[in-house]
Amino acid sequence: MPYQKGKQPSLSVLLCQPFLNKITRKALFGKPYARAIGLIDVEEQLYSIGAALGQSLRNKLDILVKLLFVPGTEEHRINEVMQLCKKDAKKNLEKFINEFRREPDTFGDFISYRSVENLLRNKGIRLSAKDASKAYARGDKKIKKIFDEKVDLEGSKEYMLIMLRQGIQFGSSFPELTEKMYRKAYKENRDFWSGGELHGLTIPEGLKVWSLEETQRAVLQMIAVYTSEFYPELLDPLDLRGYIDTEGIR
Repeated sequence: MPYQKGKQPSLSVLLCQPFLNKITRKALFGKPYARAIGLIDVEEQLYSIGAALGQSLRNKLDILVKLLFVPGTEEHRINEVMQLCKKDAKKNLEKFINEFRREPDTFGDFISYRSVENLLRNKGIRLSAKDASKAYARGDKKIKKIFDEKVDLEGSKEYMLIMLRQGIQFGSSFPELTEKMYRKAYKENRDFWSGGELHGLTIPEGLKVWSLEETQRAVLQMIAVYTSEFYPELLDPLDLRGYIDTEGIR
């Protein structure tokens, strides 16, 4: 890792940055930006990855949180932030259940759809996320303008860190629901790409939905490398040593 000892990024930053890099666009003049719809997509991905991580390490959360913040962050501050994330995760789930009279089916259902509807509502448009997506695909100029609106990344980075941490608390607090949501998304994706005229086609990488097990394996491998580099004393407490080998596979 190209970081000086003592100046390493937090694990939260390490997990978030690749997703932000992917959607970052550079203006000829001015600061880097991202499309509004791109940020919503990253928000969902980070939340779901956090949920998979929290579900996997829910019995070691007190150790994991030490990696999520910049070294030197006071323990009371870490606890304060994580408790707030836990509270918000539970509150948002309760709000969803009260509104729709059911638990969310997938993280797209729980995070992206609501974020899209909130984005539209802030512009005075009352339209479901599904209908808005169809309108965007048809080239609706008003919806396209909203989805493609430029958003300053500086104000979004901290929010994405929060969403990752909220996801971790969600997965830790609701492990069975997390598994159910992953399996539903994976099944819907598999069924869609195996049906009709699409049968036999290779799934585009950007449209793949990983299973819970695949996500956890990939994320834990990344964390194992990070931990071995900066916190080797935590490899065994987090039970990550098995993810460090020449193949990169447990």
